[in-house]
Amino acid sequence: MTDQHPEPAELEEQPPPAPVFNLHGAIVSLSLICIAVHLVRTLLLSSRVDNWLLLNGAFFPIRYAPQVFTLDLPTILTPITYAFLHGGWAHLGINIIWLAIFGSPLAYRIGWRRSVLFWIVTAGFAAATHLAVFFGDAVPVIGASGAVSGFMGAAARFGLRANRRDPRRGFDGPLLSIGNSLRARGVLPFLVIWIIMNVVVGVDPFGVGQGPGIAWEAHIGGLVAGFLLIPLFDRKR
Repeated sequence: MTDQHPEPAELEEQPPPAPVFNLHGAIVSLSLICIAVHLVRTLLLSSRVDNWLLLNGAFFPIRYAPQVFTLDLPTILTPITYAFLHGGWAHLGINIIWLAIFGSPLAYRIGWRRSVLFWIVTAGFAAATHLAVFFGDAVPVIGASGAVSGFMGAAARFGLRANRRDPRRGFDGPLLSIGNSLRARGVLPFLVIWIIMNVVVGVDPFGVGQGPGIAWEAHIGGLVAGFLLIPLFDRKR
């Protein structure tokens, strides 16, 4: 008489647990740079040195006016460096939150180097848009909102749909054409509402805001740049 051993039951394959920390390293690094810069400004720099940093790091449209134009480092670098300066912790915190939401799925899609380059390019286009509208203006622009808007615009080209089961795959669907992305569910309302909110807050028709307003033209420039240029950064699938 032989012993009969039952065949082991096949274990049902379970999906891997969702990772606790889903932020891409490039997004964490960009956020930490912004935080570090603001910490140094608020805790270590004197008012005089901080004013020097703003003068040489913020984006001034007047710097490009023919009567004052000089080809120096601030002229070359401030269309990028302004994105790492912020007016306060609330300004910085809002940008980091939106960057985490829209930046990480895109960064998992396109990788480290392309994510950083995408930040630089969209920040530059946001600054260029502001320059075109306010050419010669002496009011400086600071903040990462233009670059963050670029990540939002890129997300729209993927239908705003990241992989929810595995967040570290990011946007793993096809890159949509402009027409198909605008027809994708939720994309057009998202873009329209976002633009209206930026215009209303920036224009502030009822005088609700206090202090300097937001550079909503730069935000829209970054959004359009991210929406149109993401095919140049997307990895081939």
